[in-house]
Amino acid sequence: MSTYQAAGRSKQVTVEIEYPLSPLDFEMSAWINVTSQGQPVSDEYVRFRYEIGAYDAWVNGGNGAAFQHNLTTASNGSAFLTFNTGHLPDGTTSQGELGSHGIIVWASGSNPVNTLVGATTVTIDPEVHAIDLISRSEGVTVERTRGNRTVTLDNNIGFNAIPDDQLTFSVPVLNRGLLNSPATTLLVEAPDGSTSSTEIPSLSSLEEMRVDVVWAVPEGQQSGDISLTFTVDPNEEIAADGNRSNNEGSFVLFIGRLPIASLVIASESLTMTEVSFNGLSSYDPDGGSPVCEFTVEKLDGESWTSSEEDCVQEYTWDDDGTFLVSLTITDDESDQDHAEAYITILNRPPEVEIGVDQSSVPVLSAVTFDVEESGDLDTLNEEAPVEIQWHLPCDEGQVGVRCTVTPESEGPFTMGVTVMDDDGATTEDTLTIEVTNIAPTNPRAEVWLGENRLIPQMLGENARYTVNEGDALILRGWADDSANDLSGLQHHWSPDAELRPDMIISSTGHQSEFGHTYDISGQHLATLQVVDDDGASTETLIIQFLVSNLAPSISPVAPLLPVTEDELVQLSIGVSDTLGDMPNLITCYDLDPYVNSDSEGNATDDCDLESQNLAHSWPDATTAPDHIVFHVTDDDGESASIAISIDVRNVDPDPRASTSDYNPTVGDVIVLSANGTTDSQFDMENMVYIWDLDIGMDSDGDGDPTNDVDREGMWIEVSFSNEGTRTVQMTAFDEGGGSSMTLVIEVKKEPFSFGGMMADYGLYIVLLGLILILVTVLVQRMRPPEVIVEAPVVENVSRRRGRKISMDDAFDDPEYDPFDSDKKKRGPKMGADGSDAERASPETETMDGDLAGAFEELTGESPQEGAVTEEPTGTAAASVDEALDNEDIEALFDD
Repeated sequence: MSTYQAAGRSKQVTVEIEYPLSPLDFEMSAWINVTSQGQPVSDEYVRFRYEIGAYDAWVNGGNGAAFQHNLTTASNGSAFLTFNTGHLPDGTTSQGELGSHGIIVWASGSNPVNTLVGATTVTIDPEVHAIDLISRSEGVTVERTRGNRTVTLDNNIGFNAIPDDQLTFSVPVLNRGLLNSPATTLLVEAPDGSTSSTEIPSLSSLEEMRVDVVWAVPEGQQSGDISLTFTVDPNEEIAADGNRSNNEGSFVLFIGRLPIASLVIASESLTMTEVSFNGLSSYDPDGGSPVCEFTVEKLDGESWTSSEEDCVQEYTWDDDGTFLVSLTITDDESDQDHAEAYITILNRPPEVEIGVDQSSVPVLSAVTFDVEESGDLDTLNEEAPVEIQWHLPCDEGQVGVRCTVTPESEGPFTMGVTVMDDDGATTEDTLTIEVTNIAPTNPRAEVWLGENRLIPQMLGENARYTVNEGDALILRGWADDSANDLSGLQHHWSPDAELRPDMIISSTGHQSEFGHTYDISGQHLATLQVVDDDGASTETLIIQFLVSNLAPSISPVAPLLPVTEDELVQLSIGVSDTLGDMPNLITCYDLDPYVNSDSEGNATDDCDLESQNLAHSWPDATTAPDHIVFHVTDDDGESASIAISIDVRNVDPDPRASTSDYNPTVGDVIVLSANGTTDSQFDMENMVYIWDLDIGMDSDGDGDPTNDVDREGMWIEVSFSNEGTRTVQMTAFDEGGGSSMTLVIEVKKEPFSFGGMMADYGLYIVLLGLILILVTVLVQRMRPPEVIVEAPVVENVSRRRGRKISMDDAFDDPEYDPFDSDKKKRGPKMGADGSDAERASPETETMDGDLAGAFEELTGESPQEGAVTEEPTGTAAASVDEALDNEDIEALFDD
């Protein structure tokens, strides 16, 4: 198991103390914290145990007992208590402290089996201070880097170095006080006298920080001890530091030199001869007597090691070979140096000579070589003095006295042999013959389509391949020849010998390869001839190709989104075919597949537009096709087509309506216009405009007041007979559901005029007039004989009279209303010169006695009461009786 990762617990208990370091008999605060999934656990039963008394009873046989206390966690998941740290030791000896004692807490929750434990330690120090910064000399560690090798120095290696070593001192600074120390500095003085200062942050109680100091031993550093000095708070700025005697520390290290190893040994020697070698020239520059250790490589490859006080060694090798001899010297500082050398042990070589029965052979023809003489003068095995091995593979095998080979290259051919004696010494011999040229033979070819090799149909000695028009073919050819001729063979291809005999593709090499495409369907012949550098050639290789035409293809077309009437449908469709057919492709769109527009073939092969690109629109959604057809045809008549769905959708009109007058008067003729309504061109030409002159009135009685067809047309003239607000709705219909727009028209009341009044109330006025006339006639007939009574004349008093109507005022001022009290007070409009226009002035009349009596009897008042005489200011308006005779009344009815 290479790694281990502790499994986390969902519920945890921890204990925190006020200080990790304590003076004797100090009241210390402690907090027990219980969490579950990182959240505080309240009302948890916990136990606290301080082990100082129990340890004293167990180790020292004292009477003390562990301090224990049971608590329950608060809502924040924590329980608090204080305890006395005591003054008992822990039975171990350590500098600067009396003892370290453990604190254990338990939390079991509802199940005692699942008890959780937390622990910490408190250290008792009788010499504790609030702050005590210490430069711990005993804690300094040193790393030495020499070349690519870094080691940590210890007592076994020795605390020493040599020039050019890089030393890394790790200096610890410790706060053995109770309180956090203020930030300060550490001053380090290197062995060469240079100083450096490093910031020391605030340290909590018993917290330690290490400062790394790197010093490279100068090349000219003298041998001997050097010292590294370091001081924390060198300027004594921390007044609360209770012990400054431990603020400074130092570390001593020895600087020496490497010993020099020198090995003296002969470079060669014979077998069975004692060879002497030594290291007498080795020495140690910094004094002392180095120890010499020799390592010798033996015949079996193992090593033999020997230490010699006189630094001289002898050794004998029983067989030949090359062997390694090494010397290692070690000085008093455990520094080492090495020297090594190789020695060659020589042996007498064997002898050999070979021969052949012919001086030249044609290339690729067999020839036999023989060992004519061989031997070894110092062999120990007379029956088999040497081992024979030919340099090239032989028909008989490479080991033996005879070798038959077949040269594969023309020109000089050299055969060699090696013989080896029982000591491994070897001797070689060679013999050269001439190899002559032959013509290349057996031409062959392969046809590839991509990564696939095509399999031909054999017709006699010739191969025939069936391929498609436009296939990117790769033709490869080769022939047999001697090895030295293969790279210089000339390949001459005619890929279309019948149709294009002038096309010759030549290349040089063992193999030829080129790409070719047949753009015309039918039969084609390809030929290959291979010639070597001597002009000898193969027979012509003929390859037949039966090329089939390929139909064109159409790239996929993404589905078209629905379009509206008159919206352009734009397409650009890609087609593909062989390179020979691409320039001659005919691409067409059949814009109405349901109609055979050219009366040839069928309805879907029409060429309404010859192009790959389409920009077309349909004016009417009801007559537009649901698809169009795109087809492409090559020069062999092969074609491809696709149906492309289209969706031409009707768009409701965008209605516009206006009126010549939004505030007409009753009876005024206004123009309602649907001008500005937009739709597709086809729909505009066939648009129907329906007017509902008041959507608040159901004129057709179907229960829906908003769908009445009151008028039809793009422009209409209307008038309204009654005042009030009219909401007029115009609906424009194409083949769809139509779109509507409303106009709000305020119809004003017609201003007063006598003609209007007569038109509206003429019948009632006439009837009233006839009744008054009949009453008057009846009263006159029934009155007694005329009695003339002279009434007294009262000056400057107008008498009350009935309302007088001026016909000129009524006709000259259409807004004049004699029945309106306000307008009656205002009277008729002023003339242009500011005077009243034909203003009627009241005239004093005297009723005759009978008429006055009848008037008083009917009304209860005298006609002379309250009469006021008015000054005439102009022409007086006639009374109804005076102004209207029977002819006028008949004329009013006629009007």
